[in-house]
Amino acid sequence: MICSENILAILHRVFGFNTFRKGQLEAITALLHHGRVLCIQPTGHGKSLLYQLPSCLLEGMTVVISPLLALMRDQIGHLHTRFHIPAASINSDQTVEENALSRQAAIAGNVRILFVSPEQLDHVDRFDFLCTLPIALFVVDEAHCISTWGHDFRPSYRQILPFIQALEQKNPSLKVLALTATADERVEKDLKAQLSTAHQSVHVLREEMDRPNIHLSVLHAPSIAAKLLLCEMLLTDLEGCGLIYTATRENTELVAEFLKNQGITAIAYHAGLESEEKRKIQDAFLHDQYKIVAATTALGMGIDKANLRFIIHFDVPGSITAYYQEIGRCGRDGLKAQGILLYHPPDKKIQEHFIDAALPSPENFENVFHVVKTATEPPNLTAIKRATGLHPTRVTIVLAELIEQNILKKESLKGSQVYRPCTETLSLDLSRYTNQHLVKTQELTKMLSYAQESDLCRMAILRDSLGDLSPPSCGRCDNCLQKPLTPSLSKNRLAHIAQWLQERSVPIAPSRVYRISAGYSILDGKLHSPLFIHFMKQRMLSEEIEETLLALLKKQASLLAQEHSLTAIIPLPSRTWKARDRVASALAGHLNIPVLSDLLTWDVIPQNRQGELLNNDQRQHNVHEHMKADTSPTLPPGALLLLDDYIGSGASMKEAARAIRALSKDTKNVLVPLTVAAIKWHLGKAGFI
Repeated sequence: MICSENILAILHRVFGFNTFRKGQLEAITALLHHGRVLCIQPTGHGKSLLYQLPSCLLEGMTVVISPLLALMRDQIGHLHTRFHIPAASINSDQTVEENALSRQAAIAGNVRILFVSPEQLDHVDRFDFLCTLPIALFVVDEAHCISTWGHDFRPSYRQILPFIQALEQKNPSLKVLALTATADERVEKDLKAQLSTAHQSVHVLREEMDRPNIHLSVLHAPSIAAKLLLCEMLLTDLEGCGLIYTATRENTELVAEFLKNQGITAIAYHAGLESEEKRKIQDAFLHDQYKIVAATTALGMGIDKANLRFIIHFDVPGSITAYYQEIGRCGRDGLKAQGILLYHPPDKKIQEHFIDAALPSPENFENVFHVVKTATEPPNLTAIKRATGLHPTRVTIVLAELIEQNILKKESLKGSQVYRPCTETLSLDLSRYTNQHLVKTQELTKMLSYAQESDLCRMAILRDSLGDLSPPSCGRCDNCLQKPLTPSLSKNRLAHIAQWLQERSVPIAPSRVYRISAGYSILDGKLHSPLFIHFMKQRMLSEEIEETLLALLKKQASLLAQEHSLTAIIPLPSRTWKARDRVASALAGHLNIPVLSDLLTWDVIPQNRQGELLNNDQRQHNVHEHMKADTSPTLPPGALLLLDDYIGSGASMKEAARAIRALSKDTKNVLVPLTVAAIKWHLGKAGFI
């Protein structure tokens, strides 16, 4: 029997702490003696200790399921350097080689704590591998994702319960710890019911959700330009470093670029970056090399940086619970911190889009089932997405549901996961999706009410939504103090920023696939500026191009030439861009370099135009290995500018790079993309946003 004295000894000897925080010892004791615990504690409360310490006492491995890939890196770093506990991770952010090394270390018994992203459980082979490990403690981080009633329900979390059952067959004494900071009473009951068995119930421990050092406020912003100006003004006064949350990857780039132009050390972070780049940014931020990281939740939900002084939300989040969790990243050292929301009412549209994208229709289920049932050979995920044309998120959700209801099954075939039908007919209970849509819509309504509230205590609103009973006013938010932040915005600065937004070039992210460097698009299609609208209407009709637009292209080409020493321009083949050759020639004359107009051609004409297709899997398949590069001209050494009219999925640009790289294994030229416009395709239907 493990006693409190042993637990305290480990706390001091391994972790260097003399005392526990409130509720920690109770939770660890309950886990060790009861065996199955759901712990609901506020952000920044030290929930990681609840499995780190028991891992030192239990015979066997601790496996932690977590969607927070950035947090995995932080945790592993701390475990190695501070506590000398061997740890590793398996997730999609790592290379195949890195994941293989983690698996080898786990098999050899050289890992005490193994972090695993939930998507790993979706794959049959990886699920089976994890079942072979000597797991003594299984931890579910962000456990609210299991619940249909949770604000962040994730299909991949459905594999957790079958995984626990499989582990228990090997080890009946398996201990299970579920952790979350965002479970109201309804989610708590659901989690308890799902994680309990006929032989063992779940012991629930809940702490109050107050974060007494965080000061909350809301600033109303009438436009994107106003939000950018507010960020600049706030950062002039705010000390220390912080995060600016955005709802989209594009906005992380926008915010970071604007702030850098104002002399503020800022950088963008989102899931679209290469893994190595994300690691560099995270490490630099942890060492205070940036004042600001503009991030989606790819970083923000998982950053373990105790001295974050503020969190600014550039876009309204989708729920109260998500907002609480996100602001909870700041002030973990106990010192004063600020949570500031910039509220622009039209921002709700992006959250409404996210809600709708995650809601499959009965027709979506019929579509996926039909594709699997009628396939000549069992399809994999990519084949299903390509055949259905559905939004990728919906395909993942539909497959998880069909498997759970025993309509489809998944299996491994030659190293690839494929799907087979289990029945000839489709009979479904889709009530959970009605529940989810209701929950997410209600959560968004609550979040918008929070943003519009001018009297009630903001922290009390958050705590009430999270299940605290009759929380008192905090006495420190803008409403309690009756001191709303109302900075005066300069009309001249707003006009200047609005002009910058119209003229700003949009970054094209680099890609390891075929080694494509970072580049730029001149026009941001999402802004629907008059220049963009005119270009898209005229590109198929006229060989002319507006002088204003050509001047912007020349300016950006000059900047790229300074960075890369461009030696030639290669226009991508196009059936619709009439001004292609004229623009390429004008840029070549401006840069005094040649145009290789006929280097790239269509070897096979794509069956469809990209805009006619329904998702990016279809777009990639539509052009893959359809271009060829002429072998007769010798490529000049140096960087090559790849020119196209617009970029959406990036499939055509990657195909162009593939064809050029295929000329020779020794083709080492830097490939730099430049397009007139950047658009964002609809997913699940034709056309762009």
